[in-house]
Amino acid sequence: MANEIVDKIRGWIRPWTRGTEPLEIRRAILEDAESRVVAAGGGKRVFPYNRIRIHILAPDPRERTELEAIVQEGWNLPDEIAARLRERGAPVPPDLDVAVIFDAEARPEYADRRFFLLYERTETAAAVTAPGQPMRPRPRPVRLVLELTVVKGVAAQRVYTITADRIHIGRMAEIVDSEGRVKRRNDVAFQEDGEINQTVSREHARIAWDETTGGWWLRAEQPAAATRIFREGRTIDIPAHDRRGVRLAAGDEVYLGRACLKVGMRAGVEG
Repeated sequence: MANEIVDKIRGWIRPWTRGTEPLEIRRAILEDAESRVVAAGGGKRVFPYNRIRIHILAPDPRERTELEAIVQEGWNLPDEIAARLRERGAPVPPDLDVAVIFDAEARPEYADRRFFLLYERTETAAAVTAPGQPMRPRPRPVRLVLELTVVKGVAAQRVYTITADRIHIGRMAEIVDSEGRVKRRNDVAFQEDGEINQTVSREHARIAWDETTGGWWLRAEQPAAATRIFREGRTIDIPAHDRRGVRLAAGDEVYLGRACLKVGMRAGVEG
């Protein structure tokens, strides 16, 4: 009874939890996962699950095909959920497993919603160590070396090999404030002159390695000009207010205004 009351109140305050549109479903899924973070004492928070199964009701075959395309091409729920957990101050389980399941028929768990989530905690190889034996440390992700090739515009170098945790991209190598003090150094620095170079902001973007996901993430910065990725025939816009950014993939073309960087990756050192 108490759960039903809570659900009704949630529906009044946050109507998207009862929504049927893809954006409403995605938002409600992320909030549901975030709500599972619990206080562990001493100011610590934990997410006590490492397996999430997201069920979405799609009885119509055509609608299911459309939803599958949206989930596969437009959403990135494992990374989005991980980002929400980090924002709540909870470490992301290194073996977090997230999967989406489309149901043709309704189940009792749906109640009056279009989706529901099942949370589980499963044993991992490290947890099944024989009694009395020390746990083996979990292997850390292999750091991928990032290679950025300038294909449009002119920068200080044509090819940049990146192994640092974070790099800045922009126009000019050093950015100073009104008093002449250096406030930023661009690791990938486009030249000041040139029509294409002028479309790159001085503080345009940054790329950072994320050990949890084992990937490189691109983030646009204010007040950057248009930042986008061209990937497999489609364009992914990166708004400057998106704190998480977009995970890069080998073969991506990163556009900074009209300038362009080609992304390459290869195995590097242990993370």
